[in-house]
Amino acid sequence: MKDTTLRNAEQLGMTIRLKRKEKGLSQKGLAELLGVERKWVLRLEAGNPKAEFGLVLKTFEVLSLRAHLSNHDGPPPREDRHASTSRLDEVFRRLQRPVRK
Repeated sequence: MKDTTLRNAEQLGMTIRLKRKEKGLSQKGLAELLGVERKWVLRLEAGNPKAEFGLVLKTFEVLSLRAHLSNHDGPPPREDRHASTSRLDEVFRRLQRPVRK
């Protein structure tokens, strides 16, 4: 999975869902590894902005995800501005488009 900038809880949830599926884990299986109910995983993947931070970090550990904090005072590093579009970036763009009816 390519490095991706997350901007909201929904993007975090989608990232966790994709990584869980990459690892071949069900929501129930991930919940068991975390010591939580499946409902907690379901809410996290749906973008729960109130998810317990300690459990989110444990989820990162279980799924072998890495978090990186950066300062947004300046422009992004040169390599980030020209990086190729990842699958997640495309999914995030679709999420931000208005739904057509």
